[in-house]
Amino acid sequence: MGSSLSNSSSKLLFQYNFITRMHDIDAAGVLFFARTLYYAHDAYEAFLEHHKQPIAAILKSDFILPISHTEAHFKIPVLLNEKMTIEIHLSNIKKDEFSLNYYFINKTNKTCSTALTCHVCLDSMTHTRKNLPGSIVSLLQ
Repeated sequence: MGSSLSNSSSKLLFQYNFITRMHDIDAAGVLFFARTLYYAHDAYEAFLEHHKQPIAAILKSDFILPISHTEAHFKIPVLLNEKMTIEIHLSNIKKDEFSLNYYFINKTNKTCSTALTCHVCLDSMTHTRKNLPGSIVSLLQ
């Protein structure tokens, strides 16, 4: 899957809000880079939960949606106690995979960072690729 981190043509799927806390901040006083992916995954889980597809239920089903690739880009620092909104946009969808873009937007509506996660659909028993279930396709479209 190729990366796509421009939100001009992608579909907004969900918004997630959080406030940075002391445990998120590194020695330079900004959001620790790994926390970007932590919050992206939090937003992803909230998106699934909102659509009645919680991670816990998916893990007990006949399919799983592991992340096969991820990346992040940092534009401006995110500081302590900063109110952030993550916008999740659909980047790409195919029969057995999809990718999501995450835009970290501050209170002045500036994009501080972006992230991408690429997911593949696997059979939970054999770990071979399978088509995305209709329930997942529906919530992505």
